[in-house]
Amino acid sequence: MLSQYQQDFLDTLGFTPPREYLAYLLDAEGTYEFGGAYLIEIDELLQFNNDYKADEFCPGYFLIGSDGGGEAFAIEKTTGNFIQTPFIGNDEETPIVVGRTWSEFLEYLQTEYC
Repeated sequence: MLSQYQQDFLDTLGFTPPREYLAYLLDAEGTYEFGGAYLIEIDELLQFNNDYKADEFCPGYFLIGSDGGGEAFAIEKTTGNFIQTPFIGNDEETPIVVGRTWSEFLEYLQTEYC
């Protein structure tokens, strides 16, 4: 059962995140780190997307973390794929799919950042 805060958060998104990511997000008690890379916790996700002007610079994506440098991790809203793209300079050719499922994405993070 979702809390009112969690339901309000989901209603604000305008898309449905992959089920496994959503389960992680609702259960996480802090920032998930992999070396220098990290995933943002639920309480900070909307502000993170606002701060980086995701609607303007990364349309069609919901930012969920960073490689600790100039690259963002995001969910492609139409497919649910996990991608990596520059925070600024994103275009149709820059996003790289780094996982088609939550498990694939976690494996990518473990391999590349741990």
